[in-house]
Amino acid sequence: MVEIAKIAVEFIVVFIIVYILFFIFSLKARKKYDRKNAPVNIKYLVIKYNLDVVRIGYKKLLNTLNFIDSIIVATLFTVTRFIDNTIIRLVVAFILVFPLFAGIYHLVATHYKKESE
Repeated sequence: MVEIAKIAVEFIVVFIIVYILFFIFSLKARKKYDRKNAPVNIKYLVIKYNLDVVRIGYKKLLNTLNFIDSIIVATLFTVTRFIDNTIIRLVVAFILVFPLFAGIYHLVATHYKKESE
């Protein structure tokens, strides 16, 4: 039970640190939506899922994606913390990162598609 609590606290700490870093680095992109200078994750959602960023709200979408990206990074860190070999840990994280991003971004896109309709 204590081990589960340690893992949960570690997840929360990593999540908070990553979220603060994402928030600080995205302050530059928070001004106004510009198709050419938008962050890559927003461009991905616009191209793949044909989201209307203006209708949804650029800052709202940016905040949601920062939150989701922080959860993904914290999850990857927590899942791979049991692997002692650094090279194997990096390979496992590299393998897991793409399905996580694709799956969670799909859920976010379908949520915002339903919300904007």
